[in-house]
Amino acid sequence: MGFIDDGKGRGYKAEVNAEQELVVRAIQTSELEHASGVLGTGYAWSSGDLDIDAGDTMLFIKNTASTALILDSLNLSGSNVICQWTVAIGSATTTPTGTTVNAVNLNRTFSQAQANALAFSDETAVADGDTLFTVWTGITSTVIVSLVGVILGKNHYIQINQETESTSGAAHVCGHFEQVS
Repeated sequence: MGFIDDGKGRGYKAEVNAEQELVVRAIQTSELEHASGVLGTGYAWSSGDLDIDAGDTMLFIKNTASTALILDSLNLSGSNVICQWTVAIGSATTTPTGTTVNAVNLNRTFSQAQANALAFSDETAVADGDTLFTVWTGITSTVIVSLVGVILGKNHYIQINQETESTSGAAHVCGHFEQVS
């Protein structure tokens, strides 16, 4: 059995087994958990429960930071009918309107750190972005959608449109800001 020195002169050794494999114990955290726990840059945005017109944007989030906004998840809730939702991203110059949505920092230690993003619910003024996918929610059901891999650069946005009108619905997005290498 061989050992590898830590390279910093602290006397730590890494074990190598008989098959020439490094013996390790890993602690895994998600990117969102790391950004929230260490940097205080994890956020959630919620439209709240709304009755909007068919085709309107339930939740609109525009990154205004120089740092990338990396999206993690989307929760969609429908109400009295099967709802069709369109999720799109874009970068068109926009002047969004609607009800302002404040981001909630996911780490209460950093609760005063504001997200560098504009967010609105019941938004009606944005030109449609490029559709990523369409989702349907059943009557009084919630669907959780992974947004892993969706990265919004400065002035890029995501919009969640409720294409089928129901008496209420909601969209919730979690994401974090991080320098992309």
